[in-house]
Amino acid sequence: MSGAAGPGEEPDVEGAGPQRLVVTMGKSTDPSRSCRVTEPDRVLRIWALLNRGVDELRQVELPPGAAARRRRQLDALTAELERSLSLTLAAELHHLVSRCRVADPTADELRIEYATLLGWTAGLVVAILSQLEAASAKTERLSPAPQVTMLAP
Repeated sequence: MSGAAGPGEEPDVEGAGPQRLVVTMGKSTDPSRSCRVTEPDRVLRIWALLNRGVDELRQVELPPGAAARRRRQLDALTAELERSLSLTLAAELHHLVSRCRVADPTADELRIEYATLLGWTAGLVVAILSQLEAASAKTERLSPAPQVTMLAP
């Protein structure tokens, strides 16, 4: 790995860029149709924000201005989500969101839009976590087990 330093050496800062994790879902023979999450950390944060939004929307009576605020947040989260995905997944998201989008939604319609986006994003989160688990298990199998030495007092 570039940027790694041996004992007593300075790391090669110029060659060391930030590491990025890209999660690929499924296998595609056509690279232009691949389904990838290019920024899984952002997707996880968006999923958490969607959960909080759904919790607020579950209130029987929304406070004044809450629906408009939630609409703006939903639009912003959708845009952020699109930037975190491959073109194929972004197109799927855009199709999903445009089908349930209402210009001036009631609280119930906004709840449905949030639930739809939350459910779709939860599918991405499950795929991300599954791949992280598989990568972790593979790393554990490839790295030698640490040796423990017991010293007698």
